[in-house]
Amino acid sequence: MAKSCVIFDFDGVIANTEELHLAAYNQVLLAGSKAVGRVIQISSDRYYSRYIVFGNFEAFRLMLQDHGINPPKALVEKLCTLKDKIMDGRIGQAPVAMPGVTELIKHLASRDVVCGICSGARRQEIETLLKSFFLDRYFPVIVSIEDVRRSKPDPEGYTLAFDRLNIQCDGILDKQRSLVIEDTEGGAAAAHGAELRVLGIATTSTPESVRKWADFPFESLQQVPLTQLDQWLGLSEQS
Repeated sequence: MAKSCVIFDFDGVIANTEELHLAAYNQVLLAGSKAVGRVIQISSDRYYSRYIVFGNFEAFRLMLQDHGINPPKALVEKLCTLKDKIMDGRIGQAPVAMPGVTELIKHLASRDVVCGICSGARRQEIETLLKSFFLDRYFPVIVSIEDVRRSKPDPEGYTLAFDRLNIQCDGILDKQRSLVIEDTEGGAAAAHGAELRVLGIATTSTPESVRKWADFPFESLQQVPLTQLDQWLGLSEQS
């Protein structure tokens, strides 16, 4: 019998880390202003509307291009290295998981629904926080920025995560029964490109925006009715 899976985004869905990322981007841009050629600071609104979906390399490249700078690859890589060091020092500032996510993950485990992660974050960041949240055992598959050539909104990451979960499940996963949980429009576009439905939450978007790009929109995971979730995953048919 076909089974379902749930693939989670990480930042803004499992961990409340986006403000840490924005602060780290701005710290790097300030420290690297001489190499960049000017002082650049990214506002919160601009970050959430433009850059949030991308991994470090693509985000820095776009930030500089949007300010009229065509950066060489070596410069972008240097900025990424510095941001990685800053995030490694700050990652402990996200001490708890997002509201409702632990309960939802444990519910899925109780229903034998396999879960994975697809994120533009680095694997080290993901694994460190999953362990601190005591959630690492629930995710046999993690697709991080190191695993893909093209970050979200390209569907490569979600396609890869589903395929790896499907291998672990002996090929019986059904995309039409499965879900992605996302908090950004670009992430939802990636999931839809991988032919997966999206449960969207308004962590970094407005509820009005989420209703436009999510198949199942909510303000937070705390609002998701678990009986309804079971139906979307086809679990009620298996009871």
